[in-house]
Amino acid sequence: MGTDRAFVTSETKRFQYDFNIMRSFKSDGGHSETKGLSPTGQVIQISKHRHHVSLSFFRFNIRLRYQLIPKLGIFLAVPYTIKEQKAFVEWPGHQPTPDERDASRRNGHIHHRDETYRGFEDPNLSVFYKFKGVLKANDMLTLSGGLSVPIGQTEPDPYKLGDNGQKHLHIQFGTGTLTPGAEVRYWLPIAKSIALQTTLVTRHPFYENKHKFLAPADTSVFLSAVYEPKKILRLRSSWMFLRQGFGYWSGEKDINTGLQMHALILGANIGQYTRINTSLIVPIHQQMLAGDAFEHGVLLSVGISQPL
Repeated sequence: MGTDRAFVTSETKRFQYDFNIMRSFKSDGGHSETKGLSPTGQVIQISKHRHHVSLSFFRFNIRLRYQLIPKLGIFLAVPYTIKEQKAFVEWPGHQPTPDERDASRRNGHIHHRDETYRGFEDPNLSVFYKFKGVLKANDMLTLSGGLSVPIGQTEPDPYKLGDNGQKHLHIQFGTGTLTPGAEVRYWLPIAKSIALQTTLVTRHPFYENKHKFLAPADTSVFLSAVYEPKKILRLRSSWMFLRQGFGYWSGEKDINTGLQMHALILGANIGQYTRINTSLIVPIHQQMLAGDAFEHGVLLSVGISQPL
Protein backbone atom coordinates (compact mmCIF):
# COMPACT_ATOMS: atom_id res chain seq x y z
CA MET A 1 0.00 0.00 0.00
CA GLY A 2 1.44 3.37 -1.00
CA THR A 3 1.70 6.37 1.29
CA ASP A 4 -1.51 8.38 1.59
CA ARG A 5 -0.44 12.02 1.12
CA ALA A 6 -3.62 13.30 2.73
CA PHE A 7 -2.58 11.81 6.05
CA VAL A 8 0.96 13.23 6.18
CA THR A 9 0.80 16.82 4.91
CA SER A 10 0.47 18.31 8.42
CA GLU A 11 3.40 16.19 9.66
CA THR A 12 5.87 17.63 7.12
CA LYS A 13 5.94 21.26 8.26
CA ARG A 14 8.72 22.35 10.60
CA PHE A 15 6.69 24.77 12.73
CA GLN A 16 3.01 24.67 13.61
CA TYR A 17 0.80 27.05 15.57
CA ASP A 18 -2.55 25.99 17.06
CA PHE A 19 -5.20 28.05 18.80
CA ASN A 20 -8.11 26.28 20.42
CA ILE A 21 -11.19 27.27 22.44
CA MET A 22 -13.01 24.67 24.52
CA ARG A 23 -16.39 25.29 26.13
CA SER A 24 -17.73 23.11 28.92
CA PHE A 25 -21.47 23.27 29.55
CA LYS A 26 -22.58 22.90 33.17
CA SER A 27 -20.66 20.23 35.04
CA ASP A 28 -22.68 19.36 38.14
CA GLY A 29 -21.51 18.35 41.60
CA GLY A 30 -22.11 18.93 45.28
CA HIS A 31 -22.22 17.28 48.68
CA SER A 32 -24.38 16.72 51.75
CA GLU A 33 -23.85 19.10 54.67
CA THR A 34 -24.95 19.32 58.32
CA LYS A 35 -23.13 22.52 59.28
CA GLY A 36 -24.25 26.11 59.24
CA LEU A 37 -22.74 29.44 60.16
CA SER A 38 -24.10 31.64 62.95
CA PRO A 39 -24.47 35.44 62.54
CA THR A 40 -21.20 35.80 64.47
CA GLY A 41 -19.32 33.41 62.16
CA GLN A 42 -19.33 30.32 64.38
CA VAL A 43 -19.75 26.86 62.83
CA ILE A 44 -22.94 25.24 64.18
CA GLN A 45 -24.87 22.02 63.58
CA ILE A 46 -28.15 22.20 61.63
CA SER A 47 -30.39 19.75 59.77
CA LYS A 48 -28.98 17.81 56.83
CA HIS A 49 -29.06 19.66 53.51
CA ARG A 50 -27.03 19.76 50.28
CA HIS A 51 -24.70 22.18 48.54
CA HIS A 52 -25.40 21.99 44.81
CA VAL A 53 -22.62 23.36 42.60
CA SER A 54 -22.37 23.71 38.82
CA LEU A 55 -19.27 24.73 36.89
CA SER A 56 -18.83 25.82 33.28
CA PHE A 57 -15.64 27.02 31.65
CA PHE A 58 -13.97 28.49 28.58
CA ARG A 59 -10.41 27.27 27.99
CA PHE A 60 -8.18 29.11 25.51
CA ASN A 61 -5.18 27.03 24.52
CA ILE A 62 -2.16 28.16 22.49
CA ARG A 63 0.06 25.34 21.26
CA LEU A 64 3.38 25.63 19.44
CA ARG A 65 5.16 22.69 17.82
CA TYR A 66 8.65 22.82 16.34
CA GLN A 67 10.40 19.92 14.64
CA LEU A 68 14.14 20.10 15.28
CA ILE A 69 14.75 17.27 12.82
CA PRO A 70 12.23 15.14 10.88
CA LYS A 71 11.76 12.72 13.80
CA LEU A 72 12.40 14.94 16.83
CA GLY A 73 10.55 18.01 18.03
CA ILE A 74 9.37 20.12 20.97
CA PHE A 75 5.86 21.13 21.96
CA LEU A 76 4.57 23.96 24.18
CA ALA A 77 0.96 24.33 25.36
CA VAL A 78 -0.22 27.41 27.29
CA PRO A 79 -3.84 27.31 28.58
CA TYR A 80 -5.90 30.21 29.95
CA THR A 81 -9.24 29.37 31.56
CA ILE A 82 -12.38 31.23 32.64
CA LYS A 83 -14.42 29.23 35.17
CA GLU A 84 -18.01 30.14 35.99
CA GLN A 85 -19.38 28.73 39.25
CA LYS A 86 -23.02 28.69 40.39
CA ALA A 87 -24.13 27.35 43.78
CA PHE A 88 -27.23 27.05 45.91
CA VAL A 89 -28.48 25.13 48.96
CA GLU A 90 -31.05 22.32 48.64
CA TRP A 91 -33.25 20.81 51.35
CA PRO A 92 -34.40 17.44 49.97
CA GLY A 93 -37.17 15.93 52.08
CA HIS A 94 -36.98 18.58 54.82
CA GLN A 95 -38.45 22.01 55.46
CA PRO A 96 -35.84 24.16 57.26
CA THR A 97 -36.60 26.75 59.88
CA PRO A 98 -35.80 30.39 58.99
CA ASP A 99 -32.72 30.26 61.24
CA GLU A 100 -31.51 27.04 59.58
CA ARG A 101 -32.02 28.52 56.13
CA ASP A 102 -30.03 31.63 57.02
CA ALA A 103 -27.26 29.58 58.66
CA SER A 104 -27.02 27.26 55.64
CA ARG A 105 -26.76 30.21 53.25
CA ARG A 106 -24.00 31.86 55.28
CA ASN A 107 -22.10 28.58 55.43
CA GLY A 108 -22.71 27.87 51.76
CA HIS A 109 -21.25 31.26 50.84
CA ILE A 110 -17.88 30.51 52.43
CA HIS A 111 -17.73 27.18 50.53
CA HIS A 112 -19.17 27.88 47.05
CA ARG A 113 -20.25 31.19 45.50
CA ASP A 114 -21.73 32.51 42.28
CA GLU A 115 -18.42 33.78 40.96
CA THR A 116 -16.20 33.77 37.88
CA TYR A 117 -12.51 32.89 38.14
CA ARG A 118 -9.83 33.56 35.54
CA GLY A 119 -6.20 32.60 35.16
CA PHE A 120 -3.44 30.78 33.36
CA GLU A 121 -3.18 27.07 34.04
CA ASP A 122 0.15 25.24 34.17
CA PRO A 123 1.82 25.31 30.73
CA ASN A 124 3.31 22.08 29.42
CA LEU A 125 6.64 21.68 27.63
CA SER A 126 7.29 18.34 25.94
CA VAL A 127 9.72 16.61 23.63
CA PHE A 128 8.42 14.12 21.06
CA TYR A 129 10.08 11.52 18.84
CA LYS A 130 8.47 9.75 15.88
CA PHE A 131 9.18 6.20 14.71
CA LYS A 132 7.94 5.26 11.24
CA GLY A 133 7.45 1.76 9.88
CA VAL A 134 7.18 0.12 13.31
CA LEU A 135 4.76 -2.70 12.45
CA LYS A 136 3.84 -1.77 8.86
CA ALA A 137 5.43 0.38 6.19
CA ASN A 138 3.19 3.42 6.67
CA ASP A 139 2.46 3.38 10.40
CA MET A 140 3.88 5.82 12.95
CA LEU A 141 4.61 5.64 16.69
CA THR A 142 5.08 8.94 18.52
CA LEU A 143 6.50 9.08 22.06
CA SER A 144 6.27 12.30 24.07
CA GLY A 145 7.45 13.28 27.52
CA GLY A 146 7.61 16.54 29.39
CA LEU A 147 6.78 18.70 32.39
CA SER A 148 3.98 21.02 33.46
CA VAL A 149 5.42 24.21 34.93
CA PRO A 150 3.68 25.42 38.15
CA ILE A 151 2.45 28.93 37.34
CA GLY A 152 -1.31 28.32 37.80
CA GLN A 153 -2.99 29.71 40.93
CA THR A 154 -3.27 27.21 43.81
CA GLU A 155 -5.30 27.44 47.00
CA PRO A 156 -4.73 26.53 50.69
CA ASP A 157 -6.55 23.57 52.28
CA PRO A 158 -10.28 24.36 51.88
CA TYR A 159 -11.34 21.76 54.45
CA LYS A 160 -9.33 23.33 57.28
CA LEU A 161 -10.60 26.78 56.38
CA GLY A 162 -14.19 25.54 56.16
CA ASP A 163 -13.99 23.82 59.54
CA ASN A 164 -12.99 27.19 61.02
CA GLY A 165 -15.82 29.06 59.28
CA GLN A 166 -13.46 30.83 56.86
CA LYS A 167 -14.06 31.65 53.22
CA HIS A 168 -12.16 29.38 50.83
CA LEU A 169 -12.02 28.06 47.27
CA HIS A 170 -11.93 24.49 45.96
CA ILE A 171 -11.06 25.53 42.38
CA GLN A 172 -7.40 25.31 41.39
CA PHE A 173 -5.62 26.47 38.23
CA GLY A 174 -2.55 24.26 38.63
CA THR A 175 -0.87 21.54 40.65
CA GLY A 176 1.72 23.80 42.28
CA THR A 177 4.47 21.33 41.37
CA LEU A 178 6.64 20.35 38.44
CA THR A 179 4.47 17.55 37.09
CA PRO A 180 5.78 14.97 34.59
CA GLY A 181 3.57 13.69 31.81
CA ALA A 182 3.85 11.29 28.90
CA GLU A 183 1.99 10.43 25.71
CA VAL A 184 2.13 7.41 23.41
CA ARG A 185 0.36 7.65 20.03
CA TYR A 186 0.18 4.98 17.34
CA TRP A 187 -1.13 5.79 13.83
CA LEU A 188 -2.03 3.04 11.36
CA PRO A 189 -3.41 3.68 7.83
CA ILE A 190 -5.58 0.70 6.82
CA ALA A 191 -6.91 1.97 3.46
CA LYS A 192 -6.39 4.85 1.05
CA SER A 193 -8.33 7.35 3.17
CA ILE A 194 -8.92 5.48 6.44
CA ALA A 195 -6.66 5.20 9.46
CA LEU A 196 -6.84 4.01 13.05
CA GLN A 197 -5.16 5.73 15.98
CA THR A 198 -4.71 4.86 19.63
CA THR A 199 -3.38 7.33 22.20
CA LEU A 200 -2.38 7.05 25.85
CA VAL A 201 -1.90 10.25 27.88
CA THR A 202 -0.86 10.28 31.52
CA ARG A 203 0.18 12.83 34.15
CA HIS A 204 1.46 12.00 37.63
CA PRO A 205 2.42 14.53 40.34
CA PHE A 206 4.95 13.06 42.79
CA TYR A 207 5.15 15.58 45.64
CA GLU A 208 3.03 18.07 47.58
CA ASN A 209 2.90 21.75 46.74
CA LYS A 210 3.43 24.62 49.22
CA HIS A 211 -0.12 24.14 50.58
CA LYS A 212 0.54 20.44 51.35
CA PHE A 213 -1.64 19.32 48.43
CA LEU A 214 -0.72 16.37 46.22
CA ALA A 215 -2.68 16.77 42.98
CA PRO A 216 -4.37 13.69 41.49
CA ALA A 217 -2.79 11.62 38.75
CA ASP A 218 -4.85 11.11 35.61
CA THR A 219 -4.72 8.82 32.58
CA SER A 220 -6.68 8.99 29.31
CA VAL A 221 -6.95 6.42 26.52
CA PHE A 222 -8.32 7.28 23.06
CA LEU A 223 -9.32 4.79 20.35
CA SER A 224 -9.94 6.61 17.08
CA ALA A 225 -11.00 6.02 13.50
CA VAL A 226 -10.18 8.68 10.90
CA TYR A 227 -11.72 9.08 7.45
CA GLU A 228 -10.44 11.60 4.90
CA PRO A 229 -12.73 11.63 1.85
CA LYS A 230 -11.00 14.74 0.46
CA LYS A 231 -7.73 16.52 1.13
CA ILE A 232 -9.65 19.40 2.73
CA LEU A 233 -11.85 17.28 4.99
CA ARG A 234 -10.94 14.86 7.77
CA LEU A 235 -13.57 13.19 9.96
CA ARG A 236 -12.72 11.57 13.29
CA SER A 237 -14.61 9.42 15.75
CA SER A 238 -13.03 8.47 19.09
CA TRP A 239 -13.88 6.60 22.25
CA MET A 240 -12.22 8.09 25.33
CA PHE A 241 -11.66 6.58 28.76
CA LEU A 242 -10.48 8.92 31.53
CA ARG A 243 -9.49 7.99 35.05
CA GLN A 244 -8.59 10.66 37.58
CA GLY A 245 -7.22 9.42 40.89
CA PHE A 246 -7.49 11.10 44.26
CA GLY A 247 -5.70 14.21 45.46
CA TYR A 248 -4.51 14.49 49.07
CA TRP A 249 -4.32 17.35 51.57
CA SER A 250 -1.51 16.59 54.06
CA GLY A 251 -2.08 12.90 53.35
CA GLU A 252 -5.89 13.08 53.70
CA LYS A 253 -8.00 12.13 50.67
CA ASP A 254 -9.70 15.00 48.84
CA ILE A 255 -13.26 13.81 48.19
CA ASN A 256 -13.64 16.47 45.47
CA THR A 257 -11.30 14.39 43.28
CA GLY A 258 -11.59 10.92 41.79
CA LEU A 259 -13.49 10.21 38.57
CA GLN A 260 -13.87 7.63 35.81
CA MET A 261 -15.49 8.63 32.52
CA HIS A 262 -16.24 7.15 29.12
CA ALA A 263 -16.98 9.63 26.34
CA LEU A 264 -17.67 9.74 22.60
CA ILE A 265 -15.74 12.33 20.57
CA LEU A 266 -16.86 13.40 17.10
CA GLY A 267 -14.63 15.78 15.18
CA ALA A 268 -13.86 17.31 11.81
CA ASN A 269 -10.84 19.12 10.36
CA ILE A 270 -11.50 21.40 7.40
CA GLY A 271 -8.71 22.71 5.21
CA GLN A 272 -5.48 21.38 3.71
CA TYR A 273 -2.76 23.56 5.23
CA THR A 274 -4.65 25.99 7.43
CA ARG A 275 -7.16 23.75 9.22
CA ILE A 276 -10.31 24.56 11.16
CA ASN A 277 -10.76 21.91 13.87
CA THR A 278 -14.03 21.13 15.65
CA SER A 279 -14.84 18.46 18.23
CA LEU A 280 -17.88 17.51 20.27
CA ILE A 281 -17.19 15.50 23.45
CA VAL A 282 -20.23 13.69 24.83
CA PRO A 283 -19.85 11.89 28.19
CA ILE A 284 -21.51 8.47 28.04
CA HIS A 285 -20.83 7.10 31.52
CA GLN A 286 -19.32 8.72 34.61
CA GLN A 287 -18.53 7.39 38.05
CA MET A 288 -17.38 9.57 40.93
CA LEU A 289 -14.97 7.53 43.04
CA ALA A 290 -15.86 9.38 46.25
CA GLY A 291 -19.19 11.01 45.38
CA ASP A 292 -18.25 14.74 45.40
CA ALA A 293 -16.39 15.21 42.11
CA PHE A 294 -18.04 17.11 39.26
CA GLU A 295 -20.00 15.14 36.68
CA HIS A 296 -18.94 16.60 33.34
CA GLY A 297 -21.38 17.95 30.78
CA VAL A 298 -20.97 18.18 27.01
CA LEU A 299 -17.81 19.90 25.76
CA LEU A 300 -17.38 21.74 22.46
CA SER A 301 -13.95 22.52 20.97
CA VAL A 302 -13.14 24.84 18.04
CA GLY A 303 -9.67 25.74 16.84
CA ILE A 304 -7.31 26.57 14.02
CA SER A 305 -3.99 24.95 13.03
CA GLN A 306 -1.46 26.80 10.89
CA PRO A 307 1.78 25.18 9.67
CA LEU A 308 4.51 27.76 9.03
